[in-house]
Amino acid sequence: MKKKGATAWIITEEHVHRRERYFMLDRDALVVDQDRDVHSYNIHLKLFVDIGRPGRQGEISKKLFTALPLDEQLDAAIVAAKQTDHQAWSLPLQFPKEVPDIKTSDPRIAEDMENVMAQLTQATGKAVARPRESRFNSAELFLSVHDSELHLSNGLRHRSSQSRIYSEAAYSYSRKKPNGAVESDEYLNTRWAVNLDDLAIDRLFDETADRARHSLDTHKPVTGHYPVIVDADVLATLFNNHLSQLSSANSYHGLPFVKPGDELVKNATGDLLTITLDPSLEYGADTGAFSESGVSQSPFRLVEKNRVIATATDKRYADYLKLPVTATRGNVVVEAGSLSHEELTRQAPKVLEILQFSGLFADPNTGTFSSEIRLAKLYENQDGKNVKTTYVKGGSLSGSFTDNLRAAKLSRNRVKRSHFSANNSRGEGYYGPEHILLSDVSIVG
Repeated sequence: MKKKGATAWIITEEHVHRRERYFMLDRDALVVDQDRDVHSYNIHLKLFVDIGRPGRQGEISKKLFTALPLDEQLDAAIVAAKQTDHQAWSLPLQFPKEVPDIKTSDPRIAEDMENVMAQLTQATGKAVARPRESRFNSAELFLSVHDSELHLSNGLRHRSSQSRIYSEAAYSYSRKKPNGAVESDEYLNTRWAVNLDDLAIDRLFDETADRARHSLDTHKPVTGHYPVIVDADVLATLFNNHLSQLSSANSYHGLPFVKPGDELVKNATGDLLTITLDPSLEYGADTGAFSESGVSQSPFRLVEKNRVIATATDKRYADYLKLPVTATRGNVVVEAGSLSHEELTRQAPKVLEILQFSGLFADPNTGTFSSEIRLAKLYENQDGKNVKTTYVKGGSLSGSFTDNLRAAKLSRNRVKRSHFSANNSRGEGYYGPEHILLSDVSIVG
């Protein structure tokens, strides 16, 4: 506050307590290979300075270090910020004095992480001990609590906490070929969650072991266009990416933008999408009371029956474009459809269900996505009944959000999904149909 030239700032402090455990087999017994207890502390500063030009300001983002003199770091940040030139905008002038009570951290993890780690280790041991045709290779289990404080120069002080859980399982399957050679393949599966009740370790290990068992009984897909079923993990990525096209940031920067009144998916004939950003969803990956610039967040409907009805606008772009401020963060909530998973598999003579991609590449600007097929299941139908089911591996899939969701069918069962990455302090949350049937997807064998 005493530094000359500094006009506003946003300071975020985060303390992370993380427990990591890595498992392996030793003489057919599950053992802990590595066991770590990690604490980290980070301070991030976003600084605004006066550069002496009307309607313009300098801005810089900088990490601060407690081991270095603070004055020297701030002086260097001010000098660097004055070398930049941005359109001016201001932090919110008002904010609520009472923040709604939203559930972001599992109290069992926050209060006794060691006990939860012991319980999950025991659950992992039971899952591994279950007799299977495939062989357990390894597993990982991470627990963490992220305690954060947001400090703004307008007076806002907000504390929050989020728990995170990561589980990973790897199984392999081997068999002898007629010539005596041994062939083998491994299948690895992961799951994120914020709350213990959303983790389902047994299902993760059962699914991984079963898919490893079928990883050798596969053939390459035949090139063509198929109805394709994708699951909630894929949908979380596609929806979180594509909704950037409904933001005022895209409008301001000249990136692809879908304005209110337009169809999200042009000429849609299938189940019409209704989508809400919900920052209040219990134990969601992107549940939070405030945006990074201190704007209070609440559920915000973006799409109603495939019609875009609003634009997500934070304070910066509200000032730039003279628009009202809205919520800009939250878990993507998609209304359910009416079909069961089994009914989705019977919607065409041939339906391909993606069980896992090798790595999904999705472009938020074009809406296109592609990947190699790690494992899939082909349903061949006759008179509305599955007459043959085979496994597929290899080849590639490519599609488009706006093209392949045109005749989409949504499952009636909804699930919650979370995902976190090292390069983003916020997670990606999804609560919506567990499966969606995409139409006319290109497959190359």
